[in-house]
Amino acid sequence: MSDEHSFHDQLVAALKGENEATLAEVLAGARAGDLAESFEVLDDEERSQILFNLPPQTAAEVVVMLDEAVRGDVVDDLDTESLSELVSEMPPDDAADVLAELSDNEAGEILDQMVDEQSEKIEELLHYDEETAGGIMTPDVVAVAAGATVADAVESVRKATPDEELHEVYIVDDERKVVGIVPLRRLVTSPQETLLADICDSDPVVVSVDDDQETVVQIIRKYDVSEAAVVDKDEKLVGRITHDDLLDVAEEEAEEDLLRMAGTDAAELETSSVFRAAWVRGTWLIPCMFGMLGSAVVLKTAESNFSVALFAALILFVPMIGATGGNSGIQITTVIVRGFATGDLGSSKFLRALMREGRIALALAPCCGLLAWLSVSLFFPFFQGGGEISQVLVDTSRVALAVGCGMTAAILVAGALGILLPFTFRHFGVDPAIASGPLVTTLNDVISVSIYMLLALAIAT
Repeated sequence: MSDEHSFHDQLVAALKGENEATLAEVLAGARAGDLAESFEVLDDEERSQILFNLPPQTAAEVVVMLDEAVRGDVVDDLDTESLSELVSEMPPDDAADVLAELSDNEAGEILDQMVDEQSEKIEELLHYDEETAGGIMTPDVVAVAAGATVADAVESVRKATPDEELHEVYIVDDERKVVGIVPLRRLVTSPQETLLADICDSDPVVVSVDDDQETVVQIIRKYDVSEAAVVDKDEKLVGRITHDDLLDVAEEEAEEDLLRMAGTDAAELETSSVFRAAWVRGTWLIPCMFGMLGSAVVLKTAESNFSVALFAALILFVPMIGATGGNSGIQITTVIVRGFATGDLGSSKFLRALMREGRIALALAPCCGLLAWLSVSLFFPFFQGGGEISQVLVDTSRVALAVGCGMTAAILVAGALGILLPFTFRHFGVDPAIASGPLVTTLNDVISVSIYMLLALAIAT
């Protein structure tokens, strides 16, 4: 049994034994990450009992590590005084994340009970959109003047917030604009009388408070730095984004894209309610369901142009054409959305994506069309006979040709949609992940069935 399972079993046994001394002993050596993992499967009463027996700082670490849905349940069970005590132990950026999930009145009550210096930092962070650089930054920075020495900077580091990891000291001018950075490693290896201006990097990575968090991730990855300075509209230093913020954002963006490509969104994970999660999925699923009625309209309109036997033969292959085209479209949009997320693709690189993915679609389309034609040619004759309608034989070669051409067209259509939709959405400021999944599948199904029926009308009649 793993250490994690062993700890969880000990914790559950202590809770069921209702022995405060035993519970305190189990919690004494517990790590916040292990406790947060156990919170996922504990009930509200057990969670409250654990938090009550933990030191405030450890309890705060646990709450920060919880998934949003679980954290929401935990926070709801705490009174204002207890929650205020927990928030006071958190770094400002984490505290802002917790308070952002509460109503304005609840957040205001908690801030009123905190010391002014701390509450002011948190309030400032709450003013920014939570998905911008300002919303994810920490305001705790070490900033010194350009004329300072190594000894001055070391003294500033000693006075800094001990809970925050420091990697760099920022050099600012009289207007608090960033003019350079000094890594801590360089700071501790330089003589104390050395001027910071002589050992600093004069081209620091800087982002604006209004930059989208995904853009920030791409910038930090591009320049391969451990953190970036955050400046306001006047270019004054207001905070920094560290590597742990980067990991959180990268995970959040990847999760968000994956969920939207599956036909849901991140709001589903913010609640533990099954009905709320069903509603979130339904808002994506139901419109697509009605969109698929377009295929039924197309088929009903086309029916009168074919004999009963021929139409029955053609309609057998509609699912194969629609599903293959839809899957092809999802493959393309997944690659493009990933390129957006990693920074490999931008709005200006449409031609690059068109050339690569377009050529792949052009290679796949005739191959799949040929395989579809061959499959129908070989196996469709075995489908004929045995039914009242199928006793009227149809021309297998024409049906096979229509299916092959329809399959080719479906993959070409899916390729075009898979390339165009993500770039179109991105151009208009909409998350391109929405273009994947249900939307591509629905549009491709309607369009490919329409083309298939037109081709069949020209070839098989």
